[in-house]
Amino acid sequence: MPDSAIPSTATLQQSITPEQVLERLKSGNKRFVTDASMIKGHMQSAYVAAEQGQHPLAIILNCVDSRSVANYLFDEGIGNMFVARVAGNVADANILGSMEFAAVHAGVKLIVVMGHTNCGAVTAACQGKPTGMPALDRLLKQIEPAVDIVKRQVGHPFNCDSAKTVDTVARQNVLNQMHYVISHSHDIADLVNDHKIMLVGAMHNLKTGKVFFFDSQGAAV
Repeated sequence: MPDSAIPSTATLQQSITPEQVLERLKSGNKRFVTDASMIKGHMQSAYVAAEQGQHPLAIILNCVDSRSVANYLFDEGIGNMFVARVAGNVADANILGSMEFAAVHAGVKLIVVMGHTNCGAVTAACQGKPTGMPALDRLLKQIEPAVDIVKRQVGHPFNCDSAKTVDTVARQNVLNQMHYVISHSHDIADLVNDHKIMLVGAMHNLKTGKVFFFDSQGAAV
């Protein structure tokens, strides 16, 4: 597999399969976990990417949490991934537009919706208390459907102070956001159905660094 420290080229982007991109991210995560990163510097990569243009292989929808940073987690350098970041990794029209640009116009082969353990946005949505900040409250409402699903699954007692409960909601939220992407973008849905790109979910464990990937049904990939 090509060196992740080197910016992706048009030739690589055109020849690599969605499955190979996923395996590349898995390999990068293994390097992150074992502290064996291939990324040693950035300026040369920035120069190369600026000169040759960008040919990224994936777009990651990532939470804004400062401990969950996609490029580090997958050991990918400049020019190799689009990363869209928003609290709770929620998809909306703007995120969807970014994904459509990445998939339809920029040629990425993989879309990843990635949540993480101990997510503050998910915890706040689970607790259901108004924050007094209208914009933040609107964002948290996009996570509440995942809370409702998990409530129905586990029944009572439902404890939002439990790390396990919060992480279960976070994972369900990833599945919900994946469904949003497919159901609101015919272009992305067509690319996925034609096996030209893959859409996968992921959960990043903050303590171990490991990222677990799954499909729209929650099965490991």
